[in-house]
Amino acid sequence: MGDFGNYISKKRKEKEISLRTMAKDLNISVSYLSDLEQGNKLPPNSTKDNYKDLLMLIMDYLELSDEEKSKCQLFADNDLVKKGYVSNDITNYMGQTPLANVALRKAKDLNYSDDDWKKIIEEIDK
Repeated sequence: MGDFGNYISKKRKEKEISLRTMAKDLNISVSYLSDLEQGNKLPPNSTKDNYKDLLMLIMDYLELSDEEKSKCQLFADNDLVKKGYVSNDITNYMGQTPLANVALRKAKDLNYSDDDWKKIIEEIDK
């Protein structure tokens, strides 16, 4: 099971929402939602109209706090990266912001660690 699927399953169960109810309310198939939760499908990351906003719909449906949404997005991103994909919103941002590509290449060349990135994120958050 992927971290994303595990997380949304846990949140759904905490709210005592059945798989069928959630799938119906989100207008997706029960089997698709089940596959998401079990990690058999990647987190929603499609440009197809019926899936492009699904991640946000799931997070809103589960009434996640901002902190929980950040955690859920991180799980989704990590599950995608493990399979060689990058979230569409990040890909779009990189396409619109060429210097972001330069920064990532330099960080890669310098072998930035998670601690290095943590410092950068703390600086951005200021």
